[in-house]
Amino acid sequence: MSDEIIEVTIYKPKRIPDIYRPPLGLPLNWQDEASGKLRSAVFKFFSYQTLSPNEISLIAEYCQHYINAPCWDATGEFPNELAALRQSAATLSTVDEIGQWINGCLEIAIDPF
Repeated sequence: MSDEIIEVTIYKPKRIPDIYRPPLGLPLNWQDEASGKLRSAVFKFFSYQTLSPNEISLIAEYCQHYINAPCWDATGEFPNELAALRQSAATLSTVDEIGQWINGCLEIAIDPF
């Protein structure tokens, strides 16, 4: 036996695919998610109920999907703000962070929910 440490990366499939609606590259709507888990988590989020870590991560994953849609690049109105929202979406991990992120989207007329 060796004391060598081996790092292993476990592939975790995305629950929300990087698929965007043609021809403009629109994001998928949260209400169209087939399992119902995202819909349930979103309703809990907006009714101020306690969310599980899995529900928080699912909403965060949807936020990433939404803000990375190609259609937002076409508007070109707020490139710095859009870049900041895309970057911050990748690190959302709490209900408060998600709420602040949504407010940032609304400031540039993007409404993910």
